[in-house]
Amino acid sequence: MGLDPLSPIAPARVRVLLVPVGRVKRSRFLAFVDRLRPHNVVRLGDVSADARPNRNMFSPLAFPSGLMLYDLSVSLPPGSHSPLAPFELFREPLVVIGVVDGVELGQLLGAVASEEGAYDALGQGVEELMDQFPKALVHRLLLFDHTPAASSRLPPEGIMTVPPPELVKITTMKTVMCDITSLLLAEMTTFAKSLQGLPSIESPSTSDGSHIHNGFPPGHGSQPEVWGRRGSETTPHSGSVSPATAAERAHHRMSMPAQLPSSAEGYSGAIAGSRSKSPPSRTRTPPPTTFDEIAGQGGSPNKNSLPSTLNRSSAGSVLRESSHDRISVHGFGSGSLSERARNKGKGRVGVVIGALYLHAGRWGDAVRELVESATIAKANSDHLWHAKALENILVGLLMLAWAGMDFQIPQICYPMAEKASAPSIKSQSSSTGGSDAGASQSPNAPNRLVSLQNLTSLLPDLLNTILNLYIRASNFTGESLPQLAFSESCIRFSKLLCAVHLSNGKLDDQALKLAVLNAPLLEKPRLRIPRISRKKAFVLRELLSVLTPGLVQARKLGAAEMGVHPAAGLAALNAVGGGAGAGALDLGQGDVEHGLVDLLGVLGRTYGVVAATAPRTDPTDTDAAGFDDSQAASQRLDGDSDEAVVARILQDATLRSFGSHALKLNILRHCINLCEALPDFHGVLRFTTELLRTAGSGIAPRADSDEGSTSLTRDEQVRLATNISRTVGAARKLGLRGIEAEYWDEFLARGVELLEPAAWKIPVLHSRSELESAGAVVETKEKSPFIYNPFLKRPDAAAAEKVLVVAEYAEFKITLQNPFEFDIEIERICLESTGVKFDPTDQGTVIGAYRTKMLSLFGVPRGAGTLTIAGCKVKIRGCRERRFPIFSEPWSPQQDTKIKSTGLAASERDSPRPISMTTGPMTSTSSASPGPKPSSLTLSVIPEQPVLVVKSTNLPQSAVMLLDGERKAFTITLQNLSSTVPVDLLLFAAQDSTAGPLQAAMNSKDILSAELYELELLFSHKEALRWRRENDTRPSIGPGESKAIEVEVLGKPGLTGGVVHLDYAHLGTCPEQATEIFYSRQVTVPITVTVNASIELVRADVIRCAPTSVWPKSIDQTRAISGKTDEPGAVRSSTAERTEHRHRDLLRGLGFQEDDRDHCLLLLDFRNAWPTALTVTLQLRSPTDGENAETWVDAYTLTEVIQSGHTSRVVLPLPRIFLKNSHAPIPTLNPANKRQFVLGASKLSPEAERASREVFWYRQEILKLLRGTWEEKGSNARRGDIELRNMKLSARMVDAVKIDDVEIEWAITNSESADTEDRSVRQTGRSAFNVPTEEFLTLRTRIHNRTSEPIYPLLRLQPSLRHQPHGVALDISKRLIWNGLLQQALPLLGAGEETEVELGVCVLCRGEFEIGAQVEEARLCPAPAEDEAEAKPKPTLVDRALGVRGRRCWYARERCVLLARDDA
Repeated sequence: MGLDPLSPIAPARVRVLLVPVGRVKRSRFLAFVDRLRPHNVVRLGDVSADARPNRNMFSPLAFPSGLMLYDLSVSLPPGSHSPLAPFELFREPLVVIGVVDGVELGQLLGAVASEEGAYDALGQGVEELMDQFPKALVHRLLLFDHTPAASSRLPPEGIMTVPPPELVKITTMKTVMCDITSLLLAEMTTFAKSLQGLPSIESPSTSDGSHIHNGFPPGHGSQPEVWGRRGSETTPHSGSVSPATAAERAHHRMSMPAQLPSSAEGYSGAIAGSRSKSPPSRTRTPPPTTFDEIAGQGGSPNKNSLPSTLNRSSAGSVLRESSHDRISVHGFGSGSLSERARNKGKGRVGVVIGALYLHAGRWGDAVRELVESATIAKANSDHLWHAKALENILVGLLMLAWAGMDFQIPQICYPMAEKASAPSIKSQSSSTGGSDAGASQSPNAPNRLVSLQNLTSLLPDLLNTILNLYIRASNFTGESLPQLAFSESCIRFSKLLCAVHLSNGKLDDQALKLAVLNAPLLEKPRLRIPRISRKKAFVLRELLSVLTPGLVQARKLGAAEMGVHPAAGLAALNAVGGGAGAGALDLGQGDVEHGLVDLLGVLGRTYGVVAATAPRTDPTDTDAAGFDDSQAASQRLDGDSDEAVVARILQDATLRSFGSHALKLNILRHCINLCEALPDFHGVLRFTTELLRTAGSGIAPRADSDEGSTSLTRDEQVRLATNISRTVGAARKLGLRGIEAEYWDEFLARGVELLEPAAWKIPVLHSRSELESAGAVVETKEKSPFIYNPFLKRPDAAAAEKVLVVAEYAEFKITLQNPFEFDIEIERICLESTGVKFDPTDQGTVIGAYRTKMLSLFGVPRGAGTLTIAGCKVKIRGCRERRFPIFSEPWSPQQDTKIKSTGLAASERDSPRPISMTTGPMTSTSSASPGPKPSSLTLSVIPEQPVLVVKSTNLPQSAVMLLDGERKAFTITLQNLSSTVPVDLLLFAAQDSTAGPLQAAMNSKDILSAELYELELLFSHKEALRWRRENDTRPSIGPGESKAIEVEVLGKPGLTGGVVHLDYAHLGTCPEQATEIFYSRQVTVPITVTVNASIELVRADVIRCAPTSVWPKSIDQTRAISGKTDEPGAVRSSTAERTEHRHRDLLRGLGFQEDDRDHCLLLLDFRNAWPTALTVTLQLRSPTDGENAETWVDAYTLTEVIQSGHTSRVVLPLPRIFLKNSHAPIPTLNPANKRQFVLGASKLSPEAERASREVFWYRQEILKLLRGTWEEKGSNARRGDIELRNMKLSARMVDAVKIDDVEIEWAITNSESADTEDRSVRQTGRSAFNVPTEEFLTLRTRIHNRTSEPIYPLLRLQPSLRHQPHGVALDISKRLIWNGLLQQALPLLGAGEETEVELGVCVLCRGEFEIGAQVEEARLCPAPAEDEAEAKPKPTLVDRALGVRGRRCWYARERCVLLARDDA
């Protein structure tokens, strides 16, 4: 069967005529038609657009989401329909399809002897169709059940083949319809352009030769050429049109629709524009359901609408009154008759163009075109076409709503004041057309639900307006609508209103399906009778008071007949079989569910009882009769979801504030008594639960408040709880399943938190960059202890509470509340989660009366990702198992001070308010009382991690005793408890008791630089705990395996204990390729350490050697010069030789050459503080050997045994040391302080700063050459290092050990025997000479510049008598004479160079003389060149602490001693 021709959306369909061509059997023809009808809806997105640019007016690309609806008909339209075109285009077929049977084609092939000939014969059939149906735009032949031969040519244009059913694909028929649609859209463009060229279109009831007849030019008969088969080639008749006025240009749409979005959402805003202003406010009435109500409520605002009887005579008199307002204007201009006629014609053409857009499936463009045309028709009082435009606009809106798109009702559809001045009409029309078409792209378009509600409210008025316009048009000559069209419009409107009525007064999806697709609609139940709810509740209440005692009495009589006590229980009443009373429980379960309990539910809801109906997930499952939509809204949500529970809480809060609380409790007690008297298990459980729920506070109280108490006494609460348990138990004994109560408190769960696991199981988050900081990436690089070690940080408790590990139990603490005065027995409770898989454990408990309880629950995550604990599943004894959200924050409803509803509407939280034409429908929600916010716990679940534990250690009681400087190792055995994950990253870190004091001392602001260096050196190089690695490979521990690591402990003062931190993780790869983030765990091993004293350095001293103590040449020179061989001289020679040999052996053992003379003596005093004797070994190496460890093999070694409590002094020859820069800044080992050198806070003077630095650097050089160890002989065999850094140097010691920057040496020769060997002058020491008197001698002063800079020396010589007071010593004018200047400036002396100055002297008498020397910088060296200055580093802040460098002065370390004697 075809579609409904009187459907409300019939004007949107394209009529298609199917006719048989050739020999086609009736059954075969109808079968072919049935194959086409399922594909009568074509989506524009599946249609190919015409490639010709002049035929794309109705291009499907502009609105791919649109749909074209075809009305496939097999019969010609009645003759009465032809005059209605093009006023109603849907009445005439626009497409004619000839159906050809391919089976019958064989006979035709026999006649023409080839397939090409058959195609030519069918082409003639196409021509015949065009001649027979010239008004149609598309003519096609469909050749069914035919497959063209592979060798034959394609069928000619106009013929389409359809394969047999067994060869047909899913998209074959759809493709055929899409091809026909593409051709139709192209032909519609030609037809529309021909219409646009016409000056006007006559109404269907008139025919005038000077105008067109039914839309066709004169001279074409009843079948004009505009409708003909050559429509695309026909040149339309175009008349001269005068220029449009400014008002008309405001109405005119300047361009065709642009390429619109393909999605429904993108096009939803482009349907109808927003209204320029709100219509006049009207009293809102319920939607009418009959034509009487339509006539009574609809119509125009000036009450000129006609009654529903549609009496034209009476209507004419009324309309003639309004015609008095018209003013006839003759002449030219915008108000002339010719201009008015042109505007009318423009509007009528626009209505037909809009109808074509409606047929083409571009409903948004149709609405826009029709709005403009309706505005023009209304402005020119063209009532018939104004009504048709409004009707087509309504059809377009219905199609948009059916397609699920958003839309906005145009302003032209709303009832407006008819008596308006011309300027107001023009301004309104321009604003309406502009806003309806242009504002459609506004992002603030209302949503589809609001638009449907607005359309539902507007529908009666709009339909009444359309009918009134049709009636008003009949008063004008030639404008009367034929009775057929008017009647069919009334029927279509009636069907639309019936669909809305059957949908409970709502234009929803089911009503739209009924209007568009003629789908069957089930009548929704009328849930309540208006205005008698309270009366019905009052009658029911009185009925209960009468019915309950009668039922109780009947129960007693029945129990007496069966021989049981009435209070023996419900099971006893049903246990006796065969008797008349055995049917006490014979009431069917279905009867109970949909009978009395629902009737009592209506009673309770009328009085505002808090309902306890379990939530339903099926939206079609409704509760008992009388359960209205507002109260069932929360029940239709998804079960016990957060939204559903919050909606129930808010609805319960509204019901608690509605009505009398005492009356509610009384009603519920009556209901319980009635259900117990029946007996009815469902009713007893339901109303008992509702009584507890109604009596409860319905709030989430604070922990320290008593706001959550109930209004029932304790005895009654206990009785109700017992009643629930007893009823459920009785139902189970009777074999009834699924009879359980609904729990009465929504705020059962009040909080959940993750308990922190043990410290050794907490995963700590790290980044890959932290591996390098911890020394895990480059193991060969020595890690500075000053660099922050991220693995030593304590695990963040807040972060630990957010991380779980796969396959490891997690413990949660959940808080439960019970605001009632009886115990709540929980059979099982477990956590409910979302995200990754989570296996919770069940647990049972009992919550005491009126208290909160904290319960520990466990669970195991099974996958990595995000886990959210959003609630818990609880099975309470006697109640159904359900999910409870977690409400951690206190909440209580706040009463709204504004009264927005009265009567029974006050019990509905979301009550509908009158619909506004500007804002649409609204719901009065109480903004003053927002609902409670469910809380959740979001956790991160990381992949499975290894678990290490300390299996054992070889330290008894984790304690060790050491001596100062001793090292001892112990082992820690680790075991991996994981059976699947290995440990491939193991990091060692340690903390000891000395670290804290050292850190505090280093952070002190009053510490000197030298002391800070010592503390940093002790902190960084004297680690108390160190990991002894066997090799450089990275350690790993497999699943279930154990591994022992060795840790070394160093005894040092102040060490009392330490903690070993072992961080481990599973990276799955090498640390260099680790992921950006990873997690590690840490195990700690605390130990207790006792350190006792061993060898202590008590004091140290450095002294200079005697000038002649190691002068090797003095003995030989004395022996050769004196030439005496007496015995005493021989004895002195033997002693000198022994001294010479001892010094040579000592210097040779130290690695010095025999002629080296730059050395001093180092005195060290050691004390043995250990109870047993210790052997001390000291080693001294040469400065030239470097700092390698191998150089200690050949070092000079001294060994001495020191008894307990004794102090021993050790003397070592120490080579003198030369430093190029003894005033260099003292460095720091902490990288944080390397930005600038640290200055002491004591504000030392430049002289003291120089002295401090000089002491520091010479002490450093001495410690590089010296080391010492101690050892205990015996079974203990303890050994350790001696701490020599306690050595303190003074300025005198530094002067003894250092070599001056400028060294002065002496030499004296005889001037007369300079070329021969001089035996008169003997050198007895480095600076001591025996010289004769009264001989000319030459004093040579050698100056050696050891510095790295050149100097300008100024030499001063000071001769004097030896061993004499200062005043006598300088009186030498008669004892010593010299030839030259004692003070003279010398030339520039370069770095590392030497110079020699000669001075002639002569000693005049015997005695001892000495000559002192001083070298002073005559002037400072000039600044270096620019290139050298750039290479030289700039002075730092510490260099400035030394002050401005002045001229330096050096003195001879040894004076030149002259022992003068007479030769005689």
